[in-house]
Amino acid sequence: MTQTLTQQIDALASGVNSSSELAARALELAARHADINAFVALDPDHVMRQAAAADERRRRGRVMSPIDGVPIAIKDNYLTEDYPTTACSGALPLERQGQDATIVANLRKAGAVIFAKTNMHEWAYGATNSTSSFGATRNPCNPGRITGGSSGGSGAAVAAGIVAAALGSDTGGSIRIPSSACGVYGFKPSYGRASRHGVLPLSWSLDAPGPITAALDDIIHLMPFICGDDRNDPATFHSPAFGQIGLVDRPRLINLVGEGLERSDDVDAGVLSALRRSGADVAHRGLDGMSAYFAAWEAILHCEASSYHAELLARNPSGFTALTRAHLEAGTRISGVELLKAQRIRGQLTRQLNGLGDRDALVLPTLPVVAPRIGDDWQSFGGRQVTTQDSMTWFCWLGNLAGLPCISIPCGRSPEGLPIGMMLMGRHGQDEHLLAVARWMDRRINADA
Repeated sequence: MTQTLTQQIDALASGVNSSSELAARALELAARHADINAFVALDPDHVMRQAAAADERRRRGRVMSPIDGVPIAIKDNYLTEDYPTTACSGALPLERQGQDATIVANLRKAGAVIFAKTNMHEWAYGATNSTSSFGATRNPCNPGRITGGSSGGSGAAVAAGIVAAALGSDTGGSIRIPSSACGVYGFKPSYGRASRHGVLPLSWSLDAPGPITAALDDIIHLMPFICGDDRNDPATFHSPAFGQIGLVDRPRLINLVGEGLERSDDVDAGVLSALRRSGADVAHRGLDGMSAYFAAWEAILHCEASSYHAELLARNPSGFTALTRAHLEAGTRISGVELLKAQRIRGQLTRQLNGLGDRDALVLPTLPVVAPRIGDDWQSFGGRQVTTQDSMTWFCWLGNLAGLPCISIPCGRSPEGLPIGMMLMGRHGQDEHLLAVARWMDRRINADA
């Protein structure tokens, strides 16, 4: 059985395991599961040196935090002082090397063992994890299926049990997508709660860093090192430190359904069954204007990505894959008027979501389908024929466009045994309350898992 971060923390505190034992086990599992291609940079000697240092601190009674000595993997778009950062692209990043992203620095100061860099969709510009200079990742649940992306390596590493936690980034679902496809947990904080400093951007106003973990409580352990004011990221100005997770009564949920929110029969049945098992108070509502909102999200993403990459694209166009280069070139053809219209539509979505009524969270499947087969370019569900790329972001982008906290939790399996994920979306800035609701749901849905 996969060991959770919470179990590893307890094992270290009780002396059942040393950090060196946890690190050695992770290295052994990484070698055993090399075929899933989860990692792009891994130095076993460096990992064991970090673990030995954590053991020495614990022996001396100088433990730095509860996660001191726990191995954690890092997505390859986070700057790390001890590993190269490539965003899994042949085009080198513009940022200087030899420094940590703020969140990585926080984990390092807490004593975490920075285990490895994880595979990702090139520049986070895709949701399948099939485009990477290091090759595609494979789903540990079924190697013939994709992991989803762009944080596919992080999702695969956790799902395979190599590490209990990994960092990802999320612009249109890139934490939640692989979490759902691989049957683990993923959390996207509210925009402005977590520092993006040192995370190579895809879209400044949509990006959010966050964790992928083996269990829900693992997320809660990590959030104090992820949330808070960072002078290097203006979006976090006056952002509060992560607070306590309270208790909730029977939560009130709104299940979003209707045009533009279709899902396969298997996924719908899995989510509805989980909602019934949870005992939550569930209402069902539609959401008007989905096609316009999606177009707005795409326009903002393309424009901001093209702006960031303009210099590098001009200097080294061959460093990008043809697909990523086509996306970047497309972004340059969106006019300023179109971008401003997209921002206005973004405001309309925020107002509509806030006007859906009194509730604790919105609920949707994380994905409309289970993890697609490798090589399948199209998905059919709910009477629609949709590209695999768009099917992966089908629901998730809503949370990015509105800046809401979102979590994906496993909620069952399809008839063919593939994971189904449920996504909960909270109110902006109320990340702690969303996690309290998710914990209430998880304990009822996955009690026997």
